Amino acid sequence: MDIKSFVEQRVGVPIPLEWWREAARGGFVRKVKEAKTREAKREALEDLIAHFQWRLEQAKREPQAQSRHIFSHTALARAFAAIQAREVSNLAILAKQGDTLYPLRVLREKYLQGVFVPVDGVQGWLQHHLTDGQPLPSTRLTLTPEAETRVLQALQQGQPVEIQPSEFVRVEQYCETLHYGGRVYPVRFDGALWWLWQASRALMRLCGWTESDAIEFALCNRVPEGLALEYRAEWSLSAGLAFLSVRVPLYTPPEEVAQLYAQVRRELKHKARYKGVSEFTARFVHFVECYRLERPEATWKEVIAEWNRQNPAEMLSPKQAHGLITHYNRTLALIAQQVLVEAWGS
Repeated sequence: MDIKSFVEQRVGVPIPLEWWREAARGGFVRKVKEAKTREAKREALEDLIAHFQWRLEQAKREPQAQSRHIFSHTALARAFAAIQAREVSNLAILAKQGDTLYPLRVLREKYLQGVFVPVDGVQGWLQHHLTDGQPLPSTRLTLTPEAETRVLQALQQGQPVEIQPSEFVRVEQYCETLHYGGRVYPVRFDGALWWLWQASRALMRLCGWTESDAIEFALCNRVPEGLALEYRAEWSLSAGLAFLSVRVPLYTPPEEVAQLYAQVRRELKHKARYKGVSEFTARFVHFVECYRLERPEATWKEVIAEWNRQNPAEMLSPKQAHGLITHYNRTLALIAQQVLVEAWGS
C-alpha cells in the first residue's frame, strides 16, 4: 500500500490532489519517504495524518469569501441612477455593431420589438428563451501530475500525444450564465439570452448596476431604485487574517461609507463565545515553529528535549508531551480561529 492510500485509510476520506501537493510542499511527504528508522517513519506518518485531520477540520469551518451588495437609496443615488438609465437608452438607439451598447439595441429591437416585459414576467421570459441559439461548449480538463508532465513535454517537442481516460482527475464543462431571482439560466450562443447576457454585462460595467437591475432595465426599462455599494469579506485561516473590501461610487458621502462599514462589520461579527488557547500553549507553539524553521527535519523527540533544556522550570513530562504532540495541529487551527474572533469581536 502506498503512502497516500495508507493515509486515506487512516483519515477515512479521499485526499484531494491539491491537499496532497500542499503537504508535499510542506515537507510532510518527504519526511516519510526519507525516514531512516522505523520510529522516525512512524512519527513522520503521524505528522502527515495529523496534518490532513487538521486540514479537514479547517475546511469544515472555513468561511468562504462573501461578496454582497447593500443599496444606497439616497435621493442623490436614485437621481443618478435615473440619469444613467436615460443616457443609456438614448445611446443604445444609435449604437452600431461593435459598440458597447449594441447588444442592448439588438435585444430590444429583435426580441422585444418595442414591447417591454413586466417585471413579474421576467422569469417566464428567461425560461421561454432557454433553448434559443446554439450551445456554447467549453471544457476544462485536469490531468494527473504524471500525465501533465508527459503532455507538456510532447507539446514542447511538437509531438502528438494521447491521453487515457484514467489520466483525467477532473472534467469540467463551463457556459455563460445569467442569475436572476435566485435561479441560474445557461446561455446559448446567438439566442435571446446571449444578447441579454452581453447587454447586462455592458450595463453592469458602464453603470455599476447589479445583474438583477441590469436585466430588469434591459427587459423592462425599469430604473434601479438606487446604486449598489459592494463589499467583499475574505478570510485566510492559515494566516489568521480577515480582510474587508468596500467598493462605492466616488461621490458617496463619507458618513454613508462609515455606516456601510459598521453595518457589514456587525453582520460578519462572530456571535459565539470562544475559549482560546492558554498562554503556555501559545509559547510552546512559538518555540516549536521557530525551532522547526531552523531545523525542518527535527523529530518531536528532539523538539521536546530542546524545550526541556531551555525551559527547566516548565519541563514537560512524557504524558504532557504526548498530549501536546497529539493535538498540535488542532492547536494551530485554534490559534488561527482565536485571531479571527479577536479581530471581529466576541
